[in-house]
Amino acid sequence: MKNVVIADFKVKADKVQEMADVFKEALVVTRDFDGCLGIDVYYEDKTKTYTLIEDWDSLDQYETYLQWRIDTGIADLLNPILESGWDSVVDSVKRLGIKESI
Repeated sequence: MKNVVIADFKVKADKVQEMADVFKEALVVTRDFDGCLGIDVYYEDKTKTYTLIEDWDSLDQYETYLQWRIDTGIADLLNPILESGWDSVVDSVKRLGIKESI
């Protein structure tokens, strides 16, 4: 069963294309990461926000991935691009877990 994770990336107005370019490269690696089942990327122009909806085998695998991203310097790459820096992305993460059939 898949676990859903949602993360928001609020981008500086003049950095939207740069963020898209980062995603094009970085998400190739993410999609190949152990436990990642897929990622959909959405963009809202009004707020300059990218939203990633990610499917993971388990939330533990997502946490391992997130820690790997932190350890490999994602904050240094994204801080100049994001309105409120990498911490705002981490704060936005919603770990929805498994879909319930209620």
